[in-house]
Formats: sequence, C-alpha cells, structure tokens
Amino acid sequence: MPGPADDPLRSTRTPWGPRRVRLRRTVRFGAGPEWSLSQLGVTAAAMGGVAVYLASLSLAVGGFDSLWWGLVLLPLVTMAWAGSAGPLVYWTLLLYGWFTLTPAGSFSWWSLPAAAGCVVGHAATALSASSPPAGSFTASTARRWVRHTALAFAAAVPVAILAGLLVGRSAGLVPAAYVIGLGGVAAGLWFVRTSPPVERV
Repeated sequence: MPGPADDPLRSTRTPWGPRRVRLRRTVRFGAGPEWSLSQLGVTAAAMGGVAVYLASLSLAVGGFDSLWWGLVLLPLVTMAWAGSAGPLVYWTLLLYGWFTLTPAGSFSWWSLPAAAGCVVGHAATALSASSPPAGSFTASTARRWVRHTALAFAAAVPVAILAGLLVGRSAGLVPAAYVIGLGGVAAGLWFVRTSPPVERV
C-alpha cells in the first residue's frame, strides 16, 4: 500500500514563511568599484591612525609644516591598493619623518601614541586587503583583529618605558632603544600582515 510519500498528488513544496534578507549597502565613487560600509570603516580607521601619528609627531617636535597634514587623506586616495606595497612605502615615509624631525638621541612619550597610530593604521589597511571592495566583516572578525592589533602594539610599551628610563644617562642607549622599539613594532606589523586573523569555520 503506497504511503504518503508515494502519493503523486502530494505537494513537495516546503511551507513558506517570512525570510529576512540582509541588504548590503555599498557606495560607488564615480565609475570605480562599489565599496561596502565595512571597507569605508577600516579606511576611516587607517586615516585615524595617521592622524594620531601626525598629532603625536607635532606635539613631540613642537609643530611642523602644515603640508604634512595632507598625508591624513592618503589612505582614502589609495584604498584601492591596500594589498600592494603602497601602504608600506607610505608608512616608511611617515616613520622617516619622525626620525628626521625629532632631534637625534631625544625621547618623547608621544612616541607611544604614535606607535599606536602606526599599528592601527597598518592593521586597518591589512584588514581592508583581506576582502574585496564590496565585502564586509563580521563582528567576530573585527574582534580578532582588535586583539591582534593590541598584541602588535604591546611590543612598543616596554620599549618606550625603557627609553624613558634611559633618557639623559647615555647618548647611545636611547637611540638603541628606539631601534629596538622600531624593530618590535615592525615585527608586530609583519605578524599582522603575514598571519592575519582569518575567519574560523
């Protein structure tokens, strides 16, 4: 005797119910690609990191030419090249500016927020490069990147404390501490770029 599953008149359609469709909002600039709000958010974070870095540099040296402030807008202009070597060259220029404008062998506690701005700006660019322009990031992905960024920044804290303790004691030790600190920040940035916190399945 045929069962209900063998009934040719039985409908195989599943019950219909309301489904919530999440719309992804994007923004297009002229004829370029569409950009998600997530991508624009990390670009804003990169610009914020540059602003913090430049503000720290200005306070550490007592001000600089206003032309330098135009570098804050560069991540917005180059966000389409986040996965290239452009951001590395960009931050190399910013770090060169720090060592050029500050007196040789000097130390300022403003280097600590400057390191934070450097790490945040670089991590935001790396996160942007991990997704297409119209892609978005989940909250768990953002939290993992925040943890990794904090870990990268943590390398600068003990070195800044060491450099602060060595101020005035030896003209050679403070620059050495700077080099060690820069190496620690560079290692943290390298870690973020080569081992990004990917989504767990």
